[in-house]
Amino acid sequence: MTEPLSNADDLKHIEQRQPLQHKGLRRFAPFWIRRTSKGWQVQVFWKWLAVSLVILGIMGWLGGASAAYVFVKYKRGFTEARFTDIMFLRWDAYQVSAGDFFIKNAQEDLKKQKFREAFYGLRLGLIKSPANKEGRLLLAQFYGLWKRPDLTRQTLLDGFAYHKNDTDYLKTLFSFLLQQQDDQQVISYYKQLLGNDSTISPRNQLVALAAASSCYFRGNYDEAEAILQRYQLEGSRDGRLLIARINWETGARDQAIDRLRALASEMPNDEELYTQTVTYLREAGRDDEARRESFVRALANPRNARARIDQLYAYQKEGDAASVKSNVEEIFNDFSSDPNALLALADFAANSGDPVLARRIYDHAKARNLNWEGAALMTVEANIVAKKYQAAIEMVRLLQSENPDWNKRYYSVFNGLQAIAHYGLGDAEAAQLFLNNFLGQNNVRADNLIAVSKRLLTVGAKAQARQVLDQAVQADPLNQAALSNLVQLDLDLNNTPPLAANVRKLLAMRKPSQAVLRSAYRQLGSDLFLFSPDRTALLQDLRAALTVSLSKS
Repeated sequence: MTEPLSNADDLKHIEQRQPLQHKGLRRFAPFWIRRTSKGWQVQVFWKWLAVSLVILGIMGWLGGASAAYVFVKYKRGFTEARFTDIMFLRWDAYQVSAGDFFIKNAQEDLKKQKFREAFYGLRLGLIKSPANKEGRLLLAQFYGLWKRPDLTRQTLLDGFAYHKNDTDYLKTLFSFLLQQQDDQQVISYYKQLLGNDSTISPRNQLVALAAASSCYFRGNYDEAEAILQRYQLEGSRDGRLLIARINWETGARDQAIDRLRALASEMPNDEELYTQTVTYLREAGRDDEARRESFVRALANPRNARARIDQLYAYQKEGDAASVKSNVEEIFNDFSSDPNALLALADFAANSGDPVLARRIYDHAKARNLNWEGAALMTVEANIVAKKYQAAIEMVRLLQSENPDWNKRYYSVFNGLQAIAHYGLGDAEAAQLFLNNFLGQNNVRADNLIAVSKRLLTVGAKAQARQVLDQAVQADPLNQAALSNLVQLDLDLNNTPPLAANVRKLLAMRKPSQAVLRSAYRQLGSDLFLFSPDRTALLQDLRAALTVSLSKS
């Protein structure tokens, strides 16, 4: 039987209870507004609303990221920006990319000689991308050219954490530190990088060679040789050269020269080996051999400034002033734009006590914007060697007034030179003040201390020369060079009390200077040291050490 039809009111109630069925795209609407008999009604479809919000958020995010990407890439010129870094908010990666981009642009600016723009680009680039090696090395070069070794040092040290396994970077870093005589920092890095790691690798050998060089410069010859052996460097070119230098410093002079000649025969074009060989021959009094070496070298290559300057020493030794003068003029004219040759010539002037030549080289180099700092310092030294002490002091003051930053950079050098000059003038009070300033520095190398002590001896300041050597030994008990010179000076001064202890320290080292040991044995055996404490036992130990050395040779 057919059910009766409902009335109109019933139909309205049924319509209100039934959900609205949408068709087509309306099915995906998050909400719907419709008009009913009771007014406007909003029907929310929560599922589709959530989906819509997510879609709109994604579209907004993509739109914003796209706009930012277009702005950065085309408006700011950051052509290497990555869209994914902007979209996913990878801020660190974006910063690194931006830094690399700035550094790349700086390199282009350098090619165009836009140095100011390049400098600022490098600085900004490194702030954003501190691990960029090329940018860091370029910035360090900028500071070096601007005579700011403090900023160069900090820039290179800051990059150590990022490049401690990069041999090229480490080579640059260690070369700079050794040049600045920052041996303690080199040793610190050696301990940090290698520790107990004796693995033989190019990186480890580079670090070890730098550490061995620092030990050598500090007079710690035993540790230098131990490092060379530990990392199998005793057969390398640099290792063999360093061992020869250690032989020389420990008194085995003939052995040092033989090592150098053997190495030079394998590498005949190595300028450093030639220079070191001739220097040792000249210091050993083998002037004929030194002259032959330089003559052959100059004959083979007339453009070799070092060989021609070495001939000057030979002429000077023979008293041939005319040949010295004529050859100086020839060298000056032939190498007037070569800063290394001019520096070597200035060194000759300093050693010869020729302040006129040294000042001429200094003025010439400065006027032509060559490397003139070394020539300036050698002008001071030339005046000291020539015993023109007041002129040396005035030159120091002139350099300090013209170059205020030198007061810090060459603080130790200036104080040492002024101490020597004031002692030469007989002004002991001022001299001691400068000497105290010089000794107050903790980064002075053994060779500089020994050089100052020798200069002090030439002006008659024996007690002060001993003070310099004694402080060197106190600061670094393993400084064999300083200890050897201290023992020899005490022997010359008949200074009995400290002799026994210092000679025993010297005997405890691996390769003490045989010349110093022989001198100690000879003088301690004389009547002057008859009442020296522990004299008999000390003579026995010296005899035993000399006997062992003789049997080995």
